[in-house]
Amino acid sequence: MNKHQQKNIMPFVSGFNNVAKIFRLKSINEELEQSKSYLSLAYQGTEHGEWSWDMSTDVVDLSPNAQAILGYEKKEKKLEKEPFLSMIHPDDKLNFLYEIEKHKTGVIDYVSVDIRMKSAYGDWNWINLRGKFVEFDKTGSPQRFAGINYDINEQRQYDDDVQELQQKVIELQEEKKERRPSTTHINGNLDGYTNFRLNGLRNLLEYN
Repeated sequence: MNKHQQKNIMPFVSGFNNVAKIFRLKSINEELEQSKSYLSLAYQGTEHGEWSWDMSTDVVDLSPNAQAILGYEKKEKKLEKEPFLSMIHPDDKLNFLYEIEKHKTGVIDYVSVDIRMKSAYGDWNWINLRGKFVEFDKTGSPQRFAGINYDINEQRQYDDDVQELQQKVIELQEEKKERRPSTTHINGNLDGYTNFRLNGLRNLLEYN
């Protein structure tokens, strides 16, 4: 194949590549939408358990369901403050306490924070903890915090998958921009461009 034939073929090769990228992009977008649907369904079926923290005694009361979502025996359990905090991932503990303190001082109306808690199997499960102070003493100081723990392990995985797919979309879009063929040499009208493509196809068929 000579240089002239290669030059005529290039628009078609580039076109085929663009079509392939469009299909890949479409496939990723469809997968992204599917992941979002799965995420919505997962939130609807989230397992949860109740818990409370008595500030006067620093005892945390975990309901049977709160225990079960971490793989422990499904029965009520009482823990002192430090053993309870030891169940929270070291990287999440300060953030958890900070959110509690913000609510305690009236900065936020309630607490909603994602933390990792150690399961009965030794791994870290993502939990969304929500709650608020429900009892106060005569001076108005909070005495008991009541909340709900939601198991969000699957949701976090879907979040990661969605972010990965979004990054792939961005990369494909950037790649498509970088490899888009220049058409500045085509000054004619649509018919001229059509003839240009037909000539390239004719040369390709003659070469074969």
